[in-house]
Amino acid sequence: MTDFKKNLGKEEISDENTSIKAKDKDPEEEIKKGTGKEIEIETKNHRTLFERYEQRLKDLDPELITPEDEIALKEAFIHAKEIFEPEELVSWFTVKAEPFYRSVSWKVLLPLYEELLGIVEKNTGPESPETASVLNGLAGIYRYMENYEEALKFFLRALKIRENLPDQPRPETGNTLSELGILYTLMNRREEALSFYTRALEIQKKFLNPRNLGAVRTLNRTAFFYKGLEKPEKAEECFMQALKLLEKLQEQEPDNRVVMGYRAGTLNNMGVLLSEMGKLDEAEDRYGQALKLQEKVYGPEHPQVAQTLNNLALLYFQTTRYEKALILYTQSLEIMEKLGKTEHTGFATTLNNLAGVYVQKGRNEKALELYTRALEIRERVLGPDDPDVAKTLNNMGELYRILGQHKKALPLYTRALKIYETTLGPTHPDVGTTLNNLAGLHESMGEYETAINIYEKALDIIEKEYGPEHPYFKITRNNLIGLYEKMERSWRK
Repeated sequence: MTDFKKNLGKEEISDENTSIKAKDKDPEEEIKKGTGKEIEIETKNHRTLFERYEQRLKDLDPELITPEDEIALKEAFIHAKEIFEPEELVSWFTVKAEPFYRSVSWKVLLPLYEELLGIVEKNTGPESPETASVLNGLAGIYRYMENYEEALKFFLRALKIRENLPDQPRPETGNTLSELGILYTLMNRREEALSFYTRALEIQKKFLNPRNLGAVRTLNRTAFFYKGLEKPEKAEECFMQALKLLEKLQEQEPDNRVVMGYRAGTLNNMGVLLSEMGKLDEAEDRYGQALKLQEKVYGPEHPQVAQTLNNLALLYFQTTRYEKALILYTQSLEIMEKLGKTEHTGFATTLNNLAGVYVQKGRNEKALELYTRALEIRERVLGPDDPDVAKTLNNMGELYRILGQHKKALPLYTRALKIYETTLGPTHPDVGTTLNNLAGLHESMGEYETAINIYEKALDIIEKEYGPEHPYFKITRNNLIGLYEKMERSWRK
């Protein structure tokens, strides 16, 4: 027993000594230290993985976003949350989300923005600049998703936060005002839209520099606003103001690629406007300037180059320079094919336009082949009931009418008309032009009474929208008059 007690005592002493040493180190503190090391290792792993995905996100072109890029953004975000403070996280994400924002990758961005909003509201507060930044981005996504009421709610909340921050005015406030201008335009609240654009421009001009082009964006947006109001002179004035600002900025930094890119985009936009105004020589000059800048900034094989080539080709088509149009449309298609952008609405548009050139050159089989490809792409990408699908159906119908294949033309026109009436409304101008074409088909089939009724319906729609002096009205009226004259001649016989 004694021996046992002694042994027990030794064990107790041993335990006490161990206990004293443990107390010296503190077992709980040891656990904390171990956890700290684990956290350090984990953070290092997050940083390593973040940098790997971040590398993939450098210098992304919105026109060339791939599914792999979308995965990289989502993965980078997962790791960024672990290594950045909320303020840094917002700054990083706002920059990295921009190309995805412009490439309409809404399904990718929406859940990330929603998660980010929860993070910043909790950590920086619901009235912080970071919260306003996330709200602004989230609102933009809802706007492009055509959920305008939700977008308005978020934009107004972002604006309120930004206007209440010290050191006003701030460029961020101007940016939100400009975004609201777009939203109100889409909501057909035009007076409010113009008011917001004006307020935005006043602020953004104060902060204009090669790294802050908010004023240029707002001037372009205002130009499109006036274009929508059919005030092309006002739109042209806005584009000119934007170009003057960009020219001054390029004088400061001649090789700034962002400035050159914006200048090329504005020149292209202005070319479209001038072309619609009938100022074709000026439009051609603007397109030429845009192409030169785009090739310098992006290289000769880029979607922006393809788009401007497409616009210039359309101008050549309108001026019956079919060979030049053919070359440029073909070049545009080749660029998009090399970039793998064949499942794209822009590619379908170019196919559709090139088909029109082949119709003019009498190469109807080639035209039909291109219309068919364009239709298949548009149906896959946009769905079977989109107005762009109707455009190609209309064109195919017209080609079959020219070929005298009336039975093939009739269902195409009928389907196009149904799409337009359903999506755009029964009094939309595209309904009127399709009715004109359908009337022409019935005339070709010898169904004169049906043709007259349809021509008259088309005239009524086109006159209400465009007025009696518009070329579309005059074309339809002349078609109707021509039919009456044809019927009168047949009666005399």
